[in-house]
Amino acid sequence: MPGETVFTVTRLNEYANRVLQNDPRLRNIKVSGEISGFKRHSSGHLYFNLKDEGAVVSCVMFRSAAAKLAFEPREGVTVVVRGSVSIYAKDGRYQLYAEAMRAEGDGELYRRFLMLKEKLEAEGVFENARALPRLPRVIGVATSGSGAALQDIINVTRRRFPNMNVLLAPCQVQGPSAPAEIAAAVRALGLFPEVDVIITGRGGGSYEDLSCFNDERVARAIFSSRVPVVSAVGHETDFTIADFAADLRAPTPSAAAELCCPRLEDLLNETESNAAFILHTAQAALAESARSLEMLTGSAAMANPGHAVEIRQERLRALVRSADSAARAAVVNAGEKLSSQFSKLGSLSPAAVMERGYAIVSDPQGKPLPRADELVPGESIRLVMKGGSAKAAVESIELNGES
Repeated sequence: MPGETVFTVTRLNEYANRVLQNDPRLRNIKVSGEISGFKRHSSGHLYFNLKDEGAVVSCVMFRSAAAKLAFEPREGVTVVVRGSVSIYAKDGRYQLYAEAMRAEGDGELYRRFLMLKEKLEAEGVFENARALPRLPRVIGVATSGSGAALQDIINVTRRRFPNMNVLLAPCQVQGPSAPAEIAAAVRALGLFPEVDVIITGRGGGSYEDLSCFNDERVARAIFSSRVPVVSAVGHETDFTIADFAADLRAPTPSAAAELCCPRLEDLLNETESNAAFILHTAQAALAESARSLEMLTGSAAMANPGHAVEIRQERLRALVRSADSAARAAVVNAGEKLSSQFSKLGSLSPAAVMERGYAIVSDPQGKPLPRADELVPGESIRLVMKGGSAKAAVESIELNGES
């Protein structure tokens, strides 16, 4: 239209920048917030975000100002930054250029993170350490259906194992509803018996973008999963609660896919190697058996088996003769010992004693009277001697004092 002003993009950004620079409050302003996404460039410049519960602003501190800092900035620390606000005309990015910064202590969000981490760790939620399956039937993925993370996982699995099955449980991975959806997706994947491992995560982002993985619901869903879970939040420098609860942490979704999906070529090579080893072992065993059989068939025993039998028969006959001789000698020896014992017993028999002039004294009823003090003067006794017996009467008794 005639008379209307049309700005180019460059002119628009330059105009907006002049407006900001001409505002005296924005030329020297102090802003309080929590550091996130902190990076120290090799040039010495510092790049980070300042955030609170409601918003985020990008910040840059050049090397000359960073060299004057009295503390080391780090993630999660609440700071007060003094600087100016302007727009970088080339990309239209609104930034706070920090000239000075002081620490105010740990930020509220970081404090909540530490409290939740301590609580879940005390409950044992971080004790998962199950080994990943070597060849999963299905890899479950809990992430956004339209994000780069899913595409990275699919690309890696197709490259490594073309027929690998990937099952997606789509969920939001950013925003207020994300924690509940991520937890529900992990639980849903566990309902499929074929799913042997689960990957959950997203393709990087700022601290705020990843905050949904610092949720207690996500941690408990991962902990209670029946199969191992790999956390792939895509933030290499910092850990999330999901990383601690998972069985394994991967720096990126692509790395998680590599951990979960074997290379088909490696499996085929291993199979061929195992087959070759089994074949070699079998051939070696057969060759050894053939050598043993050849040695056996070439031995004298196999050439003339009757001779071997005769040798063993002769050994057996010698053993029989030796046993018979030993048995005979034992019988003779036992007989001689028995005869000697009989001779000793015979010399001690009553008849042999009476041969030497001794007699057996008993009462008329036949009860032996071996002691003199058992006799009674005037009573009858019976004497048994060699060749017969006699009756007698006791006239007197003479005792010699022996008991």
